Amino acid sequence: MFRSFQSLPRDIPACYPLPMSNRYLVVSDLHLSDVEDHADGWKDYKAKRHLFDAEFAGLLERFMGRSAPGDQLTLVLNGDIFDFDLVTAVPVDPPWPISRSQKRRGLHPTAEKSAWKLSFILSFHPEFLRSLAGYISRGHRVVYVMGNHDREFFFDAVQAVFLDQLSRVCPGGPDLVESAVQFEPWFFYRAGEIYAEHGQQYDFYSSFRNLLWPVSQTRQGPMLNLPTGNLSNRYLMPRMGTFNPHASDYILNAFHYLMHWLKHYAFTRRSLVFPWFFGSISVILRILEIRRRQLGNPRRSPELMTELAGRLGLEPALLFALSSLQRRPIADRFFRMIREFWLDRVLIFLFMAGGTIALALVPIPLWIKLVVPLSFFPLVYFLYEYAARGESVLSVGREIPKVARAISALLPVRIVTMGHTHTPRLLPLSKSVTFVDTGTWAPIFTPPHSGQLAPGYRTYLLVAFEDPNNPSVEFGSWMDEADRASDIALRDCNT
Repeated sequence: MFRSFQSLPRDIPACYPLPMSNRYLVVSDLHLSDVEDHADGWKDYKAKRHLFDAEFAGLLERFMGRSAPGDQLTLVLNGDIFDFDLVTAVPVDPPWPISRSQKRRGLHPTAEKSAWKLSFILSFHPEFLRSLAGYISRGHRVVYVMGNHDREFFFDAVQAVFLDQLSRVCPGGPDLVESAVQFEPWFFYRAGEIYAEHGQQYDFYSSFRNLLWPVSQTRQGPMLNLPTGNLSNRYLMPRMGTFNPHASDYILNAFHYLMHWLKHYAFTRRSLVFPWFFGSISVILRILEIRRRQLGNPRRSPELMTELAGRLGLEPALLFALSSLQRRPIADRFFRMIREFWLDRVLIFLFMAGGTIALALVPIPLWIKLVVPLSFFPLVYFLYEYAARGESVLSVGREIPKVARAISALLPVRIVTMGHTHTPRLLPLSKSVTFVDTGTWAPIFTPPHSGQLAPGYRTYLLVAFEDPNNPSVEFGSWMDEADRASDIALRDCNT
């Protein structure tokens, strides 16, 4: 049985605390990054006015205020809390060489450069650090589950920067911080209660070939093998700043791309076509390079899986069963990869344009020169589009609930929660198991490019196990009061 509570106004005392219990606050996809303000709305998703550090601090205070003495509070930061891919800044006096490409697109994902990136990001978010430190200083736990945009936490140097920055503002100092913060490369699990995973492994666009060892050796040292989605955010999005990487408004048809170009680029000095084309080529070349590096390195999955199973107290066979649910990276499917970047449409367009020119030059009847380009070529294109339909970057939204159901069949849990899709939702998987997608705190605009925040985001999951057989679940939106009419909270009910 699940009891679900409507989100309460922030100034109204909660209807519980009840007796001692395990309580979890789960958030994901904050996508904290550096700040950029541009007068023309370029990269508006990084504008200072969209910072939510104070709101997050308020949510933490409410979480602690609703607990009873003796409750065990766990904050689960369920992936993509920081977004390393969107940082294009570089140090003024770097201690390591920086190529011209890195100056345009950001630093490579090595340990030292990623540590600098995190320090740079945190300089824009002192209130976020203070709120976390205050929460830890009261004796509560933090579990950091790595996603795809913050997989840099795989490096010990990056974890050290995070812990050090927390320690500087935490009254308890380094010892308390290090004992309170737990990093998980895959998932957080407590038997009989909750399973939390970011979810990128079920998205072929964002999955890692080897999640527990996502690096390969390069001349610069160990470097993350970034998935296609991350590379797109590094090589494409910084130079296509009218699109929001946190939403799906960059997925358009040919007509709408043309209209977008006319509205945002045609009468400016910015370009859309060249950044897209050369950025797409760069991403594909980078993907192939990473794939070659990975295939050339010995796989360490079995040993790492066994080691993780021992730490979690699970059978290795169970972890292998969980890993079998994951998707192969898109790098293994070359056609689907070029289609995601629209390069297949470019090739078809060039074929049709070349065919039209060839027909115009050869001595054949005029009606053939007109009918073939105006009827046969469009027919071929539409038939191709019909035949080439299949998975896309949006397919993961349909797949993750199915995966959550499979996970609940393997592990005894009441709650399965993930993020990654940026689509907040709560779905019952059975009479006793619920799936929650925790959405995102990153700015989502409605309508796109308007700068006006869409309601119903900045979502959180709060679960209390005061009664193991009847946990209470709250799923709500922590937006400004004016937007709280669109709260995604459940109404009081018993099932």
